[in-house]
Amino acid sequence: MKVRLLLALVVCHLLILHLTACNLFAGKPTIIIAAPPSGSQFRENEEVAVQSTSTDSSGITRVELLVDGAVVRTDPSPSPQVSFTLIQTWKATPGTHTISVRAYNTSGAVSDPAAVAISVAQVAVPVPAATALAPQPGAPTPVPTATATTAPAACTNDAQFDRDVTVPDGTTFAAGQTFEKTWRLRNSGTCAWGTGYQLVFVGGTAMTTNTAATVPATASGATADIKVPMTAPNAPGAYTGTWQMRTPSGTLFGNRVMVVIAVPSAPVCTGTPNIASFSASATTITAGTAVTLNWGAVVGAESAEIDQGIGGVETPGSRVVNPTTTTTYTLTAKCGANTRTAKVTITVNPAPVACSGAPLVTSFFAANTKIKPGEATTLNWGAVNNADSVEIDQGIGGVATPGSASVSPTTTTTYTLTAKCGTSTVTRQVKIEVGP
Repeated sequence: MKVRLLLALVVCHLLILHLTACNLFAGKPTIIIAAPPSGSQFRENEEVAVQSTSTDSSGITRVELLVDGAVVRTDPSPSPQVSFTLIQTWKATPGTHTISVRAYNTSGAVSDPAAVAISVAQVAVPVPAATALAPQPGAPTPVPTATATTAPAACTNDAQFDRDVTVPDGTTFAAGQTFEKTWRLRNSGTCAWGTGYQLVFVGGTAMTTNTAATVPATASGATADIKVPMTAPNAPGAYTGTWQMRTPSGTLFGNRVMVVIAVPSAPVCTGTPNIASFSASATTITAGTAVTLNWGAVVGAESAEIDQGIGGVETPGSRVVNPTTTTTYTLTAKCGANTRTAKVTITVNPAPVACSGAPLVTSFFAANTKIKPGEATTLNWGAVNNADSVEIDQGIGGVATPGSASVSPTTTTTYTLTAKCGTSTVTRQVKIEVGP
């Protein structure tokens, strides 16, 4: 009995030593605060957005946000991630505060906290002064009443999701494939979006090192297309990244928007891919004109992408482009080492030079100015210089110059050629008499 007890104590002691050694040699996560910078100033009740990135080889499981040493929120990772970036918010209270974050890994080890100092100004509430009147002898003491004051109305920030311009939810990309996600957001607030407004990553999988995208100037009620270049993760699975608008002072607002993609397992395709079609709505355009690329289904491929900055695409699909010079777009489909391409060239002609002054019509006449009923004659006109447009009435419409047209009026008819340059107009007329 004593021997068994002794053996049990020895085993227990060894187990304790083993666990202690594991804890001593277990690594702990690291964490940094990307925003706000230390020394930032906020106003009472303003949302303070704290962006942090934590890393650990075994995976991050959760991140805590602390204010003055007290935990104010905890956010778990959707799954243990080697690198986990997120934004946590806290409603500011007056005073000077220390904001800190700390991360936990799958072993339960906690990081050293990262911290910044901020100050929060109290919002002053104006108290109107009461107008004191001297009480009359014997009259009751008047009770002061507050005088209503109207504070100037501040604009409000809000954003509403309109639609996914590219990469609809559930789009499949090959591991490591690049693509460009574009959201269309409507400025549903009263503040115009300008310098300092950004769409920022707030949770999930970023799929990009640029976690803050610049927002174009957008008036209240207008929409903005916001683009973020991304790269599909290398491991198979479903991935979601969540983004939200942020003011220049760091306050998040409006609808959260997402990018949702899937990375399939190792490719099972064999042979050479097949591209059903690749075309453009127009292959010759004038500079400043947009054109739509269209492509059909791509079969037997693990990935499909288009150059000229477009990147990975779903198939079938389309994309509006606006090349400024003659450009060739190449659609490339890959299956392992096998590749098939299709090309479309858009020829871009320079925009016409605007005319000025009066048009110059060199000639306008008819082969015969007198005809019998049922007969025809030919209108002829020479080159028309310095004109935006040239047209002839009586149903003929716009014409190129020089040119001609056969006409057969049933009654005496006057044909008028009109050349326009801006607001300047020049006309020429030909009268065709119809008689026995």
